[in-house]
Amino acid sequence: MDDQVKIGLIGAGRIARVHAQAYTRVSGGRLVAVTDVVRPSAEALALQYGMDVCENYHELLARPDIDAVLIATPNWLHAQIALTAAQAGKHIFCQKPIALTLEDADAMIAAAMQAGVILQVGFMMRFTPPMPHVRELVAQKALGDVITIRAAIFGWEPSDEWFYLKEKGGGVILDTLIHFCDFAYWLAGPIQRVYTEGGAYVLEGAKHHGSPDNASVTLKHAGGAVTQMYVTWTSGYGNFFYEVYGTKGSISVNFLEKQTTLMFLKESSASTSWNYPAGWSHPDVMWGFGYSGEAQYFVDQIRGTAPRGNALGEDGRRALEVVLAAQRSLDDGKVIHL
Repeated sequence: MDDQVKIGLIGAGRIARVHAQAYTRVSGGRLVAVTDVVRPSAEALALQYGMDVCENYHELLARPDIDAVLIATPNWLHAQIALTAAQAGKHIFCQKPIALTLEDADAMIAAAMQAGVILQVGFMMRFTPPMPHVRELVAQKALGDVITIRAAIFGWEPSDEWFYLKEKGGGVILDTLIHFCDFAYWLAGPIQRVYTEGGAYVLEGAKHHGSPDNASVTLKHAGGAVTQMYVTWTSGYGNFFYEVYGTKGSISVNFLEKQTTLMFLKESSASTSWNYPAGWSHPDVMWGFGYSGEAQYFVDQIRGTAPRGNALGEDGRRALEVVLAAQRSLDDGKVIHL
C-alpha cells in the first residue's frame, strides 16, 4: 500500500453520493473505483469524482490496488458484501445498519477479526460537531449523572420501496433511529429494556407494508437513565433536536433551527452535492463535517495514525440489537428486555 489508501465504493445511490463528496475533503485516502447494479449511476458518479467503473463488486474486490471498500448499498446487502470483502482482505466501512440480523452482524465481526481488517460502521453522528463534545462532557460528569435524554429525529421520506420492508430496509426505526440508539448507548451506557409506540400515519408505502412512518421509543439504561426518542419520516424536513439532562445540569443541541451558518440566495441553486432554495436558509455544514470526519478516521486507522475504538462493528451490533428490540416492541405491544 502506498501513501494513499485506495478505496472502492460499492453502491452509487443517494448515500454513496454523500460519501463521495465527503472524500473530497479527506487526506491520505481516495475513492478509486465504483460499482452499482445500475451501471449508468456508477458511470455518472465515476465521471464526477474521477473513479473507474467495475462491472460488479467481485471485480472490484479482485483489484490488488484497492485497500478498502465503502459499502453504500441497500441495507439487506451489507452482510453478504462485507463477508466477501473480509475474505478478500479488504478493510471495510459499512454504512449503517451493519446488518438486518444479529446473526449477520456477528458473522461480519468474526470475519473481519479473522482477516485482520478494520470494520467501521457509518455512525457519522459520532464525528459531527458538537456531538463528540456532548459525549465528552457527559463522560467527564460535567452534567452529573444522566437522568434523561430526549430527542426528536426528522428523517427524509424514503426514496425507494425497500426502505419499508423489514427484510430489506428495516423501516424507520431500524434505518433512521439506529443513529440515535447508538448515540444513546454511547452517552448513557447499556440498555436494559425498550418500549415503542407508533404506526403508519401518512405514507402510503408504510401503510401498504405495515411499516411505521412515525414512532416513539423509550429506552431504560442499566445506569438508571431514560432515553425518549421520537422519529418520523413525514415531517418534510431533516435534522434533529437532542437534549441531555443530568443531576448537575443539561445540554441541548438544535440542528433544526440553529445551524451555525445563514445564507441568502436570490434564486435557488443546485450543485453536484447540495440543493438550496431561494431566500434565507441554513446550509447543513455540520453534516458535511460528520461524513468527512468518519471517512478521515477510517483512512487514518488503515494508515495506522489513529487508534481503533470508535464506531466499531461491535458498536453497530449493539445499536442493531436495540432497534430490533424497538421494532419487536411495536409489533408485539410489550416491553422488550435485553
